Amino acid sequence: MRTAPEIKPEEWTTIKQYTGLEGEAKGLADLYRRVYNVQDENLLTQTYYPYPEVFDPEWIDRTGKKHVLQLVRDTFTKQVIGAGTVLLDFHNQRGYVRGVMIDPTYQGKGLANYILVNAYRDVIAQYRDELKIFWTENRTAHAKSQKISELSGMNPVALLPNKDFFHQKRESDLLYILYSMNTLKTRRPEPTLIPEVMPIFERVCKRLRLDDAVPTVVPRTRSNGYEVKGSITDDKYNYHYCSFRACGKELKFEVNPRTQVAEKTWFSPDIDATTLRTLLKVARAAMHPTLYYMECYVSAFKPDQQQVFVDEGFKPTGYIPGWDVVDGRREDVVLMSWVQDWPALDSLALTRKAAKIARLFLS
Repeated sequence: MRTAPEIKPEEWTTIKQYTGLEGEAKGLADLYRRVYNVQDENLLTQTYYPYPEVFDPEWIDRTGKKHVLQLVRDTFTKQVIGAGTVLLDFHNQRGYVRGVMIDPTYQGKGLANYILVNAYRDVIAQYRDELKIFWTENRTAHAKSQKISELSGMNPVALLPNKDFFHQKRESDLLYILYSMNTLKTRRPEPTLIPEVMPIFERVCKRLRLDDAVPTVVPRTRSNGYEVKGSITDDKYNYHYCSFRACGKELKFEVNPRTQVAEKTWFSPDIDATTLRTLLKVARAAMHPTLYYMECYVSAFKPDQQQVFVDEGFKPTGYIPGWDVVDGRREDVVLMSWVQDWPALDSLALTRKAAKIARLFLS
């Protein structure tokens, strides 16, 4: 393989948006394999990168045509050597910066900043009227990615303790967020928060200069003996889609069996606290011992629901202002996390900003 040149990236690379032509999908799938050193033929069981869909050119092609996928090529070899992805959520006006990937042979040549500056700047300009929030999840295995996010204007607002599993090792992530101009001015004021949420709220509040919240105390909620019906279905990548129902209400989430992580948790908006706790308790019992980590975004204006998650052993490890759009107005959410084993603070590589978030939960 050719050694990467010692000159500026713009002098020996091209960067353009995914089109589906010229073998781009296969080139990107091969890039994922090189970056994560994945050589196993059975992609559903390998544990170096536990998201097997990224090695499937068909999935890449669907994603690239629906979202924003920028590819970097070596102009001499024509090989795909880097990529950056932004997943678009127009309903909530959010863009998820999935990450920057660089071929190991070409790392340390300034490509990461080059992709961010050139690719994401164009995305922000293209969708500035449609996307009000850009966010990403940065690894705590090294602080460099956190620093790059901070230099781009992002702020850490949540810790995701031991959520991920890379190269056969547990890792924590940090959620970083960037707001477009005046976005926070459109958020609903005076969130109502239980005492356990106040520390993370106050940290984020200070950083983003938000108004105060309304502290409140609500009683513990007991689960009930409702009849709960559940179902679990799988897709071609072996993700589990779990749904539990009782009293006309539903709780559902997605589980990656390779990481034992449950996320994308959703429940009926008008659910009462008793039914929510019943469904949550039954769902977790049904998935035991599959689950290692579970997260849920809970309204900052529904303290009874916040209390349910705290009573079930979750911790409020994040506070995200203006995350959702409800009735045309942005509303804050609390990130609730449950994990079997919490990481030690000194095991994480953190920037100073990131450490201020992590210290709220770890010692």
